[in-house]
Formats: sequence, C-alpha cells, structure tokens
Amino acid sequence: MSYLSIFAVIAAIHFLAIASPGPTLMVVMSQAVAGSRRSGFLVVLGVVLATLVWSSITAAGLGGFVAQFSWLYLGLKIVGAAYLTWIGIGLLRSAAGRHRVELHADQVLPADWRAVRAGFLTMISNPKVAAYYASLFGVVIPADAPFPVFAGAIMTAVLVSVVWWGGVTLLFGLSQVRRIYTRLRRWMDAAMGVLLLALAGRLLITR
Repeated sequence: MSYLSIFAVIAAIHFLAIASPGPTLMVVMSQAVAGSRRSGFLVVLGVVLATLVWSSITAAGLGGFVAQFSWLYLGLKIVGAAYLTWIGIGLLRSAAGRHRVELHADQVLPADWRAVRAGFLTMISNPKVAAYYASLFGVVIPADAPFPVFAGAIMTAVLVSVVWWGGVTLLFGLSQVRRIYTRLRRWMDAAMGVLLLALAGRLLITR
C-alpha cells in the first residue's frame, strides 16, 4: 500500500468515526445553533487542538501508556463524564426555562477562550480517543514506516476534523436552522441534555 493510499484510508475511517453521534457532536451542534457562528468555530478549534494532541501522543507510541495505567484511564473517564454531565444538566436547565444554555458560567477567561476550552475538554477528557487512534494507526500504518508517514497521518486526521466540524458549525449556524431552534429550543435542549447525560454514563461504564 502506498503512503497516499494509507492517508486516504485514514481519512475515510476517521470521517466515519467522527461523523457518528457522540458528545463532541452534541457540544459543537448546541453551541453553533444556540450561540454564534464565531463561538461555534472556536469550539471546533478546541476540538481540533485536542485531536492534534491525542493523535500525536498515539503516533509517538504513548497511547498504550494511558491504557496501561488503569488509574490514569479511570481518572480521565471520570473527568470526561463529569464534564459531559455538567453540560447536559445546563441544557436541561435551559429546557426548563431557567436560563439560556451556556457552556461556561465563569468569567475568569474571555468568552472566546471559554469556547475553545469547551471543545478541547470535551475531546481531550475521553481516553477512548487514544485507543481509537492506536487502533487506527496500528492497523493502517506499517510498523516500519518512517516518521513523515506518521506526521502525515496526524495531519490527515486533523484536516478531516477541521472539514467535518467546520461543516457542522456552518450547517447549524444557518439562519433557517436557528429559526427552527428558536421554535423548538426547549425540546432540542432537553433532547441534547438527555443524550449528553446518557453518553456520560456510557463513558463511565464501558471499557
């Protein structure tokens, strides 16, 4: 298999993986439709930065390190589940009409950085991402491949993430979608809140 073929396979698998429903999709979608297009893209920036971190760690051979140490793996799972629960409860409170949903209530960081942090924490606090990249790179990339191939694989994953999450933000940032959201805000917030709570529980109970 040529190196270009390797990158093409990684791009296809990665696209299918990130396009499936999950906590990152819920967070990006909710911010794009309830906030502004700018804040949506800043959340995407955080997601992409976390993608770069996880894929780089895995390519460097450290992905197994996280899985080897059960306490570290469990700690990341707890942090990730707690964060998703926090966002999910916020969405449910918004659905109840108590306040408009916000990813962060603190004022310590500027709003832009809070949006970046939301995307970054959603992705980086899921240790399963490390296992995913370890499987993807381990199966597709030959063990004796030179460093540029691993670097290319990392950049392929990042580029696919930029295209997909940017597209999600553009779609849910459309005025038509926003109008629909305005009419159905409580139901949509409630649905997304329940889904995030379910995903938080799933993250905790699955290996």
